[in-house]
Amino acid sequence: MINYLYNARDIAAYFKWAGVSSHQEKEYLHYIFTIGGDILAKPLTKDYDAFERAVYRDLYYLWSDGFENEYSDIATIAPKGAVSLICDQEFICLESYMKLLALHLIFSRNLPYVHVTFYGLMMPLGLKGDFADFERNVVIACETLHLVTRDVFGNPFDLHLGIPDEVLCLCLEPSFRQSLAEHDDFRKRFIKNAATRLQELKQSSKEIHDKEEKKRLRILKRKMTMEAKKKAKADKSTKIRTRKVKEKEKDVDGKDD
Repeated sequence: MINYLYNARDIAAYFKWAGVSSHQEKEYLHYIFTIGGDILAKPLTKDYDAFERAVYRDLYYLWSDGFENEYSDIATIAPKGAVSLICDQEFICLESYMKLLALHLIFSRNLPYVHVTFYGLMMPLGLKGDFADFERNVVIACETLHLVTRDVFGNPFDLHLGIPDEVLCLCLEPSFRQSLAEHDDFRKRFIKNAATRLQELKQSSKEIHDKEEKKRLRILKRKMTMEAKKKAKADKSTKIRTRKVKEKEKDVDGKDD
């Protein structure tokens, strides 16, 4: 059985398909690189900077080719002329789709399963060929990508018996999930970083508020001082005028006498 390892195009496609926001991309990249020995193509596990550049390069190529979100054509993920590594060549779109589902379970470690109806996948994925070949390729993809299926009641479902016309739960193999559990959950680190950033923003906001409050008080104090000076000046002018009036009245009284 082929032990498929994900490449930069697969990671980039997942970012677009799952709607990973730009400020979260680095956390996802660090996590996938950390467990790279288990799931990344060997050349991508040697240098993080080279791995990051490769993923961002493919992000641009996918965007320029029209693969922008979960509603984009899965057929645009694999480069033109690409050779299928898991499924038969005519089912390369199924391979791309199954890798997206597997990566979603890898990145979302607390997600126990995703619901999938394999029976109706051929038309949306634009697949042509015999349904029996499609069923065989679904089995190959699941086995290679460390995926197992269960029915809606949680009971194991053997795809070798055929694909049912019902919803199945797609999960990571317990042993493979356990191997991922040995690594730190990057989401916890992201939540911690987000909490730290929020605290920094609160502190920054408080400092700005305190600074504005001090500025307001300075302006208020300056205004009150100016008003006090104006009042004092006005009182002084009033006193001077009153004194002059009294002096004039005194002079007039003296002349009358």
